[in-house]
Amino acid sequence: MKTLIIYCSKTGFTRKYAQWLREDLDCDCVPFRERTSADLSQYQAVAFGAGCYIGRIHKLGWFKKQLPKLRGKRAAVFFTGAMPPAAPDVLRLERENFTPEELAVLRPFYLQGGLNYGGMNPVDRLLMAVFRKTLKAKASSPKEKIMLQNIQQSFDKTDRAALKPLEDFLAGREPQPR
Repeated sequence: MKTLIIYCSKTGFTRKYAQWLREDLDCDCVPFRERTSADLSQYQAVAFGAGCYIGRIHKLGWFKKQLPKLRGKRAAVFFTGAMPPAAPDVLRLERENFTPEELAVLRPFYLQGGLNYGGMNPVDRLLMAVFRKTLKAKASSPKEKIMLQNIQQSFDKTDRAALKPLEDFLAGREPQPR
């Protein structure tokens, strides 16, 4: 099955997953800035990957505009963030970023990335500093204290094994959305 991976990565975690997909599936992989070089009609499976920022999947609007071209194909979105895969916010992100109609055409997959302060632009670093300061001022519950501790420094929780469900879907070993 001919597969295409299009990814947008600010701090490197989504790029790492996209490159692992390219290796594991022996497929085409293009960064978002080169997306116009790929003809979606030539692929049976297309995955778009990006990070989550302030509750939104980066550049997802572009991919959603491609959905009419993807009917009948295996379409997936993999999105990365710092939170663990079992966090309740993962399901909230899916509910807030995808409509039921979109979920009839594509399948979302969350993959834990991490935090890379060195890879952030100055605005993102500033936003994280404000978030840390706000959390520090109000952190009273054990959950908030753990969250504060976890965002003090960069970390990488990428896991190549976490790609298996996405790879199975793209390779046709799992059912498509209805």
